Amino acid sequence: ISSSFLREIDESGQSLGESIELLIDEQSLNMVIISTYKNRCFNLVKTTSGRMSHTLTIWREGTLSVMIGCDTTPASGPIGGRAMKVNVRSFWRKDPVLFLSGLLALLSLLWVPPDRAYAGYLDFKVLICLFVLMLAVELLREAGWLDVAAQHVLCQAGSRRKLSVLLTAFAFFLSMLVTNDVALLTLVPLTLRITGDGHDAPLTVRLLVLQTLAANIGSMLTPVGNPQNLYLYAHGSMTWPVFWGAVWPVGLAGGLLLGLLALLGPDRPLPQGPHPPKLSPGAAPLAGLILFAAAVLCVFGVLPAWLLLAGALLIVLPLRPASLARVDYALLLTFAFFFVFVGNVSRIDAVARWLGGMLASPAQVILTGSLASQVISNVPAAILLSGFTTRWAELLRGVNVGGCGTLVASLASLITWRLYSRTASASCERRRFLLVFSGLNALFLAVLLAVALLAPF
Repeated sequence: ISSSFLREIDESGQSLGESIELLIDEQSLNMVIISTYKNRCFNLVKTTSGRMSHTLTIWREGTLSVMIGCDTTPASGPIGGRAMKVNVRSFWRKDPVLFLSGLLALLSLLWVPPDRAYAGYLDFKVLICLFVLMLAVELLREAGWLDVAAQHVLCQAGSRRKLSVLLTAFAFFLSMLVTNDVALLTLVPLTLRITGDGHDAPLTVRLLVLQTLAANIGSMLTPVGNPQNLYLYAHGSMTWPVFWGAVWPVGLAGGLLLGLLALLGPDRPLPQGPHPPKLSPGAAPLAGLILFAAAVLCVFGVLPAWLLLAGALLIVLPLRPASLARVDYALLLTFAFFFVFVGNVSRIDAVARWLGGMLASPAQVILTGSLASQVISNVPAAILLSGFTTRWAELLRGVNVGGCGTLVASLASLITWRLYSRTASASCERRRFLLVFSGLNALFLAVLLAVALLAPF
């Protein structure tokens, strides 16, 4: 249980905030929460079993303590009978994107039963690169490199406004070179370190949403900036002038709007860490840097994906095997579910005929690419729609604009969500992120879609 679950208590011991929430990960634990103020019990918050526990663990935050009682007797009776319902509800609340992607993949099986074609659905290069990048970032985090980088950025920024401009600009330009996925895998953990793993929730949410928008918009300006650019540039045999003519109007408009929002942020000073962090000695940070560079080479097609995976396992297993357990496998599974869903949808004849009719004019291609991205994300949308049109420039512009909008509109946005949700234990903090993310992305989608439809190629 983290401090985000605690209520603020004034001097009289009265509640100033919302009720305490409790997440139960183990079915066998019946939890009793009692909050105390100055050693005086003033409120029984929640009990799932109606029994007091035999042991107490005391967790302290200033003058406020939370006692967590655990009865290890397996749940039975009405509680055990509701276990499946509680687990489904908890799974949905904990990771709605994974739940939704899995549900869509499962429903698509009703129309396209599993066969040999399923083996071609998964883009193993994307999955392996993501896996190795997350592993590299984890090695650097364990060695303290992210803490050192965070402290350096704090010293350079000085204020929240300057920090917002700095991180937003860095994400915008970095994504042009190493893709939006890699940029966010690098910067989101750094940002979480800067803001104290999300303890300053408003600042954390603002920075992460602006960074995600910057990575998605900046990445559209180069052929290697994101997976859909790589795919359409090669699949459509596009030339540089055609590519640049398709993306520069929306990229410029998005960059200007990003800069304006970053400058409008609060200009309060940032707290400095009391002690400079120390780097851990050993080979782990060097291994992290090597894996990071190798993953970038794989993104550019220099290094085969399977060789990257084999090399990563050979390096990490004898050196730091525990790091493998900290990789976000749920994110990899989310990507895999979307690949299965898109692969099945593209094989449904009725859907194929409908899509063919939706791509008759340039404006329709842009609109369809943008709107389809809101449901299945822009990378799968580019792959799916490329089979029904040869208007590559319009499709490129449409799916890039479509990266703004819903949380699933860009698979890179899922990276930010997953990394943030691991530190934001309270549901109110996750709701705050989703509200800010959805509001700003709706603004960018409306502005960039208007520019996409009006700007010449």
